[in-house]
Amino acid sequence: MKSVSVALLPSLIQRESLADCTAVVIDVLRATSVIATALGNGAAGVIACESIDQAQRQAANLPGAYKLCGERGGLPIDGFDLGNSPAEYPREVIADKTVVMTTTNGTRALAAVDTAADVLTASFLNLSAASDYCAQSADVLLVCAGTDGRISGEDVLLAGAIAKRLIASRGFETTDDSALLAIAAWEAAEPVAADPARLAEFLALSKGGRNLQRIGFADDLQRVARIDSVPLVPRRVSRNPCILRCE
Repeated sequence: MKSVSVALLPSLIQRESLADCTAVVIDVLRATSVIATALGNGAAGVIACESIDQAQRQAANLPGAYKLCGERGGLPIDGFDLGNSPAEYPREVIADKTVVMTTTNGTRALAAVDTAADVLTASFLNLSAASDYCAQSADVLLVCAGTDGRISGEDVLLAGAIAKRLIASRGFETTDDSALLAIAAWEAAEPVAADPARLAEFLALSKGGRNLQRIGFADDLQRVARIDSVPLVPRRVSRNPCILRCE
C-alpha cells in the first residue's frame, strides 16, 4: 500500500519513520516558494542552512559565485545579499549563482528531515511537479514548516492539496488524521485556487500571511499563489550540507 501522511510541524515528525520515506518540506511563506523561484530562474543550487553562522561559513567556502540569502522574523538579515521574497530572485540576479539560504522556519524544517531517504521541497508554484514526483514513492511524508513553532494554515493547505492528488489519482491511501484535516482545509480553498488573487485571500488569513502583511510583504501572498508557474522539483542532492537542485 502506498501511503501519505502529514506532519503539521517538524516537531511532530516520528524520526524513526524517515529512513524509508520521501519527505516533502513545505514552507509556502516563503522559503520553499523562494527555492522554486530561484531554481526556476537559473540558480545553480540552493544550500539550506539552519543558522546565520552556518550560512556565512558555507558561503565563504564556495569557489564560485553565490548569493547569501535569508531572513529572521520575515525581514532581511543584515549583511546578506537578498531577503526571502520571491521578487528578489529574478534571472538577472540569480542565474548560475549558488543560493546560500537560512530562514526562520523553512531551512530548519529541512534539517529536521535530514535522515529521510529522499527530500524535496514543495510550494504552490510547483504543486503538480512535486505531486508527480511523490507519486513514484511508496511512502510520502508532507512536512509543514509552520511559523515560529506553531501550525500555519498556508502550509496545511498545500499539504492537503498534494495529499488529495495522491489519494484521488495515484493509488495512495492514508489513515493519518493530520492528512485528512489538511485535505479538508484544501477542499475549502480549492474552488477558487486557480485564481492567485483568491488563493492569496486564503493565505492572508493564516498566521504566516498575517505576519507578512504586518511587516510590509503583502504582495508576496499573490507571488506564492501562482499554481504551477514553476514546473520543477527542488530535490536534495547532498545531505551535509543540504544542497537542493532541480529535478
